[in-house]
Amino acid sequence: MTPLIAALTGPTSKVGVVLVTALAASALVAPRERTKAILALLALGLAPALLIADLSDSPQLSIIHRSPLIAIALGLIGLGIVAGLGWVLSGNPRVFPFLVALALPFRLPIAVGGDTANLLLPLYLVVASGAVAWAVPLIRRTSEDTAKRPSLLEWAIAGWLLLFGIAALWSGDPSKAIQQAVFFYVPFSVLFALCVRVNWTSELVRGCGLILVGLALIFSGIAFFEYGTETLLLNPKLLISNQFHTYFRVNSVFFDPNIFGRFLMLVMVGLSAALLDSKRGRNLGLICGSLAVLLAAMVMTLSQSSFVGLLAGLAIVAALRWSPWKVGLLTILLTVVAISAVVVSPSSTGVKIHSLRVLNNESSGHANLVSGGIDLFAARPIAGWGSGSFSKSYRQETRSGAPTAVSASHTTPVTAAAEEGLIGLAVYLLLIVAAFVRAMEGARSSTARMAVTAGLGALIIHSLSYAAFFEDPITWVILALAIGLPVPLTLEQRRAQREARRGERDVPDEPAAEVAPAT
Repeated sequence: MTPLIAALTGPTSKVGVVLVTALAASALVAPRERTKAILALLALGLAPALLIADLSDSPQLSIIHRSPLIAIALGLIGLGIVAGLGWVLSGNPRVFPFLVALALPFRLPIAVGGDTANLLLPLYLVVASGAVAWAVPLIRRTSEDTAKRPSLLEWAIAGWLLLFGIAALWSGDPSKAIQQAVFFYVPFSVLFALCVRVNWTSELVRGCGLILVGLALIFSGIAFFEYGTETLLLNPKLLISNQFHTYFRVNSVFFDPNIFGRFLMLVMVGLSAALLDSKRGRNLGLICGSLAVLLAAMVMTLSQSSFVGLLAGLAIVAALRWSPWKVGLLTILLTVVAISAVVVSPSSTGVKIHSLRVLNNESSGHANLVSGGIDLFAARPIAGWGSGSFSKSYRQETRSGAPTAVSASHTTPVTAAAEEGLIGLAVYLLLIVAAFVRAMEGARSSTARMAVTAGLGALIIHSLSYAAFFEDPITWVILALAIGLPVPLTLEQRRAQREARRGERDVPDEPAAEVAPAT
């Protein structure tokens, strides 16, 4: 068994990344429902095999070499759980969105390739089970094989997936590309496809929103406990970092305060959209109270990127609810005032940017990463350094040690430009534009679509200083909601419907045919 696994490593593993991302991309734009489901299952099945092949010599997979029968038994148990939950979901498809909402935030620490990765194992289980519930009836032809033309957004996402796979062929760190494809791109693209086909009724949207708000309040309670006791449930590295600062950052059940802040940010943006649509006093009180609790928890994360993203999301909500021009001018004015305050009086604001070195210290090293990413892009502007190669290429080009390098530039477009070049940057921008265009359809008349549009904007702003745009499953759910949520009828369409119904009522009944008397 070991020689077979070893034969799949090396250059062949890069081809595997191309294949698995091509399957995931095709599952989004295939013309028939049955074809989409089969391709999604194939991608989910190939992804773990590709990861096992890449990590064949790592200590985490030593059980495969020492006890292959036990490994096979564990794999069969996992498949049995997926099949069982898939059978439940096939009979109760409305349960799937609720399970997704419950599983979205939970990450479990798993040692992978000599490092510890925080993986969304509960969500992977839900996605795999949902794919089984989707595909099996279509394969058995007990479900209708419908045809649907893919939207521009689906084509853009498929293009990004395919480009990521192709760029892995010249990546200097193919193992990183494999891990990103297996842990993020493949399962999240299938999650996107499953969420697009959900019948998003108002009751379903409200139920999933209540689950997310409830989880956010629970996580905030844990954060209050951490802050009050100055203890952390997870991430001992953050606890050590807190000892060297005058402030104490909390992370609740998340391993990173910025990820915790991002989750709170998105829930608060959704609550703000609901607040503007609420008319009952009880609902207004509950929403305002929840916002106060979540805001207090966000303050304790000290996540500047989350606060900036929250402000951007609230600005979008205000622009959709009232006047975009007035909100835009006010936003520009406040931005100019803030920048002027930093430049004119840095001592009063506590932010000093008079040199790149100081700016780098103020941004916890992010400035160097961004400038290094720009240098990488300038060196290879067309096709970049390859998928997943930012960290390794950054270390080689800047001759910095491993402790100072991270997996991305903390700015998603810079990472895309460094790894996939101008081609990747163009596809990324096309995806963002297509997502906004689709999300804004009816956003001024629909609270759900308003929340999706504002959440998308908040995520994009957050990813400019923290990255992890495509690596966050919430991004893919928001992109799916931009397509799947019903678009409310325009005023002209509603008027046309009323006139059509009025015309049907005004049509006189046809007289009965006269029958000649019998002779």
